[in-house]
Amino acid sequence: MKNKLVFVTQNKNKVIDAQKMLKNYEIEHIEFDVPEIQSLNIEEIASFKVKYAYEQTKTPCFVWDVGLFLECLNDFPGPLVKWYFTKTVGPEKTCKIANLFSQHTCRWTTVLAYYDGEQTHFVEETVFGTVPTEPRGENGYDWDVIFIPDGEKRTFAEMTYEEKAEFAVTKKLLSKFEDLLNNLDKK
Repeated sequence: MKNKLVFVTQNKNKVIDAQKMLKNYEIEHIEFDVPEIQSLNIEEIASFKVKYAYEQTKTPCFVWDVGLFLECLNDFPGPLVKWYFTKTVGPEKTCKIANLFSQHTCRWTTVLAYYDGEQTHFVEETVFGTVPTEPRGENGYDWDVIFIPDGEKRTFAEMTYEEKAEFAVTKKLLSKFEDLLNNLDKK
């Protein structure tokens, strides 16, 4: 019988990733709107979200939050990427901004927070890359069309799920999370 993990998110893509990569666990997906505080610190946002989720579910759970840091904008939008990307600037303008400044370096950081009712535990993973001159690709989601991981010429959106998993933070992040859970179980 698999151990159960409660994952609170409205992002079905994150749930699919967790289910594929945390094979030793049964992922129970609970979906509701979790308020997101305004902060440029991803860990602070994730901590608030997981404690709020725990208050609602009354069970240990995890959340994760992401940030896209663009060198050409002094690391903006960071954790404000969802608002930046989907509500205001978007992929085409992001590429134009990087082109304007001739600064295409960026990084994608994800922080996973797990709250057991007493303590918040964090795992973090970062992948470095560049912004292409224009959005490319059809696969993936969100800003995959504007992220080329270091060592590649294709955006995440031009890769298959399996190819992206070799570069993206999710596989490493969830592996670290599984290690954390195993260490917690030994205590």
